[in-house]
Amino acid sequence: MRILILGPQGSGKGTQAKRIAEAYDVPHVATGDILRAAVADGSELGGQVRPILERGDLVPDDLMVGLIRERLAEEDGFVLDGFPRTMAQAEALDSMLEDIGKPLDAVILLQVSDEVATGRLRARAAAEGRADDSPEAIRNRLRLYHELTELVVDRYALAGIEVIVDGEQTMDDVFAAIQDALEGVAAGR
Repeated sequence: MRILILGPQGSGKGTQAKRIAEAYDVPHVATGDILRAAVADGSELGGQVRPILERGDLVPDDLMVGLIRERLAEEDGFVLDGFPRTMAQAEALDSMLEDIGKPLDAVILLQVSDEVATGRLRARAAAEGRADDSPEAIRNRLRLYHELTELVVDRYALAGIEVIVDGEQTMDDVFAAIQDALEGVAAGR
C-alpha cells in the first residue's frame, strides 16, 4: 500500500505512521529521515541539502521532491509523513508518483482541534524539552497548516482517496479506525 498521512502538528501523524508501517510491512517515510539519510549517504542531493540544513534554512521544494523521488522509487509501498505541506508540493508529489508508476492508494487525514493539537505539542515540549514547541512556534505552525496544508487536504478529498479519522480518540482507537479504512481500500482494489 502507498499511503499519505496528513493532519496538523500534534495530530499523531508520526505515531500512527509508525504503526501503519509495522502492521502493513511498508517503510515509514518521514521527510526528516529522508534528509538525514541523503546527507549520510553522500548522494548528490544530500550534498546539496547539507549546507542548507547546517544554516538551519528550509529545504527548497525542488530539492525536497528530488529527495523523496529518490526514496520512493526504491519502495513498492510506503507511509509518507511530513510531505506535502503545500499545493506546489502536492502537485509535485502526484506528478512524481505518476512518473514512477506508484500512485497513492489512500490519504489518511487525522483531524484534531487546534486546542487538542496545542495541548499535545505543549506536553511534547515539556517531555522532550523541544524549543520548536514554544507557544509562539505552535501557533505559527497551526496557522501555516490552516493557510497552506488544508488546501492539500482539500485536493485529496476531491480526488476521492482521502479517509478522515478522528484523531482525538485514544491512540489505539485511531489506529483501529485507520485499519478499518485501509481494509476498505484494499478490498476496493
